[in-house]
Amino acid sequence: MQKLYANQLVTQLQQGLAACYLVFGDEPLQKLEAIDAIRQAAKTQGFAERLSFTVDNQFDWSQLHNELGAMSLFADKRLIELELGQKLPANASEQLKQLANTLSPDIVLVLHGQRSFAEVSKLAWFKQLQQHAIQVAIYPLDDRQAYQWLQQRARQLNLQLTADAFNLLQHHSAGNLLAARQELEKLALTHPEQRIDADMLADFLADHSSFTVFQLGDAILAGESQQALHRLQRLLEQDLEPAIIIWQLQRDLQQLQQLQHDQLQGIALSQTYKQLAIWPKRQPLYQQALQRLSLSYLNYLLQELAAFDRLYKAGQLADVTTALGHLVCLFIKPVPRAFSLQQHHDD
Repeated sequence: MQKLYANQLVTQLQQGLAACYLVFGDEPLQKLEAIDAIRQAAKTQGFAERLSFTVDNQFDWSQLHNELGAMSLFADKRLIELELGQKLPANASEQLKQLANTLSPDIVLVLHGQRSFAEVSKLAWFKQLQQHAIQVAIYPLDDRQAYQWLQQRARQLNLQLTADAFNLLQHHSAGNLLAARQELEKLALTHPEQRIDADMLADFLADHSSFTVFQLGDAILAGESQQALHRLQRLLEQDLEPAIIIWQLQRDLQQLQQLQHDQLQGIALSQTYKQLAIWPKRQPLYQQALQRLSLSYLNYLLQELAAFDRLYKAGQLADVTTALGHLVCLFIKPVPRAFSLQQHHDD
């Protein structure tokens, strides 16, 4: 059947309920709100009874199949939800394949989980069910989409935020839509019909930002020093291993080296982007970095990363956070080589 993004689901539900919904992705708030929207639509359309199951190693599949095949004593129509964990029991795939044969007009079946949509959509049971199901793909929002999401949610709550207040809210809740929603809802209760600027917002905002190492890489490529250092700090506060951060920096660096080398050889960037499997969405970020960083400077950065790796593994870095911040700054703006981790190593 149809594949939708989270923001398209409400329109589909207004046209009528499908027999099955497959809701998967790794952004928790959009997933939660998608399931809530299905529940509300089901209740409105007479599916008064709701049953929820969670699949684990002790899950009794016969109980689910009995419910799918039995008429309810209390309602003709039922909503049945099945939550799937990251790792399924050995027999789960075969059991899930059977669900396509048990769908009924009197039941709406919702399968959901936090595995990425791209990953789960490749599985055999998903492919069997997708012929009968609305697929709801949940993806994390990029910075532009997150800003638009904040504006839309603020309008729904009749909030009046200035542009600098939106920027501050995005900075503090970046990567965490649930925290952003909570802050906006609190604002709606505490500051109704008030114009909220950044100073007012800063009085009670807590820093709920949560990032991935890939988002750190995006900020570095774009040359956004304040955002990059903020994301680095939050990743370290989340106890992310420095080795993973270095892996991301090294990966982006090697791709930049290849792009600069090919460009000097007269090879079109579009060809190298394709070879390196760099998505069109990220290509402008690499382009910005290529304009800042020459091939010789990129070679120097690689030596700095190697020096960090040696010092870190040998336990010779007195301040890992400062060293990582130093590397991030080197990526963002070329500086004189008066200090380097290599000199630290040589000393």
